[in-house]
Amino acid sequence: MSECEFDRGSDPRGCEELFHDIETQFERSNIANDKWYLTALSSLATSPNPHFADQLYLYLIGQPAYSTPAARQTLIQRMRETLFKAIALVGLPKPTESLIAISRVEPVDEMDQSFTREGWQCDDSNRTRGMNWLHKIYAQNITALFDLFKRHRDWGFWVGEIAYGLHLSDRQVLDDVDTELVVLPAVMGQNLPRMTYWHIRGTRRLEVSKEDVKMVCECVHKVARFNGVELDRVPSVDKVEADL
Repeated sequence: MSECEFDRGSDPRGCEELFHDIETQFERSNIANDKWYLTALSSLATSPNPHFADQLYLYLIGQPAYSTPAARQTLIQRMRETLFKAIALVGLPKPTESLIAISRVEPVDEMDQSFTREGWQCDDSNRTRGMNWLHKIYAQNITALFDLFKRHRDWGFWVGEIAYGLHLSDRQVLDDVDTELVVLPAVMGQNLPRMTYWHIRGTRRLEVSKEDVKMVCECVHKVARFNGVELDRVPSVDKVEADL
């Protein structure tokens, strides 16, 4: 099978309109304008069409903000980090499909080859970093979270050391709000009620306003519907509000 055959999939027509819609929604919010594509990319990476990530990259590099090689390299770093974090939430295959799709349309002479986690160790500093981020998102609920894994200690290890230590707490590229704009769409896009609840709550705990979190969730719904998926099990932001 040739490489071009792997690229055959659903028709990407309509992607540009979808991205413009999401970008416009963010522009009307109090969330920084340069964060919208993190939510779009994370939502795509959990969808049936993760390869549409290439259309998002092409949409972005057509904008004046990404007209220079330096700006496009920063963009790639942020998109790559989004997909790396998504591995902890979606699994490896779909984010990899997204990354390969982007790589195939990225200008060869501008490819960023930085390696943010070179030398990473599963050590005390990694665990501390991961636990600090867990405490910020889960706050008083963190004991109840780890109680779920008392009889399944491998899960507790993976959550603390890998999902949060290796993936989600790294701040070399994406900040705290960036990270929840990746995490919430990734779990919500899988129609997971419990984890969507947790990360709506976590995003609100980062002082993202209720209205802005509603907007983010609506953007996730838009990407899902575009890909033929109805998210019918996830909670509303209003339902979570009393639990902050």
